[in-house]
Amino acid sequence: MYDLSDPAAPTFAGYTNHRDFEADAETAAALDLGPESSAFIAAEHSPTGTPLLVVSNEVSGTTSIFEVVVRR
Repeated sequence: MYDLSDPAAPTFAGYTNHRDFEADAETAAALDLGPESSAFIAAEHSPTGTPLLVVSNEVSGTTSIFEVVVRR
């Protein structure tokens, strides 16, 4: 993830991986496999009032929802 508050000077903001590499990839214990698409939900359309990133995972058949937290 990158902070694009200043598009001329993006900064690395963090990394998230919701997968368990120790688990068998053929089981649900492996968590999210094969991110295929994503959608951003702005705060004004979010049920939590904060921006969200929704990721669908093709291989595992799971959907992940990440809250986007802005730190200044």
